[in-house]
Amino acid sequence: MPYAETVPCSRWFARAMLVSALLAFALGAWLLLASSPPWVGAAVLASAGGQLAAAAIFGALRIQVDDRALRARFGPFGPTLPGEAITAARAERYRWLPHGGWGLRWGRLGGRTSQACSVPFLRTGVAVEARNGRLYYLSSRRPDELAAAVNRLAGNAGRA
Repeated sequence: MPYAETVPCSRWFARAMLVSALLAFALGAWLLLASSPPWVGAAVLASAGGQLAAAAIFGALRIQVDDRALRARFGPFGPTLPGEAITAARAERYRWLPHGGWGLRWGRLGGRTSQACSVPFLRTGVAVEARNGRLYYLSSRRPDELAAAVNRLAGNAGRA
């Protein structure tokens, strides 16, 4: 029953993040050496470092389903749902607008609170309905397999 998937962001998006961070590092170094106040260059360097850290954390979503829980993580961040907290799961196209984009997001869908763990520009995934009324969305390159694994987890938890 175990299911594991790592969902990386697209290569072009990762390259664009890296190039923009490198340009920010170069600009920050130039500003530090130029006659501008040193704090300006330091701020740009810190910003570039923050961008690289965010890219490292949010560049891949890791999903695990075992006999006890569903875990979705961007680095250390993301939900853990025990099997008994899950009602059902279904493969579904991601609608980014209600969540305000991609990444670790919160929103409202049809009057319900929702949380998305979505990889930039990937539109395939799984909607997981929880017993508390919340809806969770997880990006996946294998949505049918992930939905089946989550439904098995929910079914097995109901029998325990």
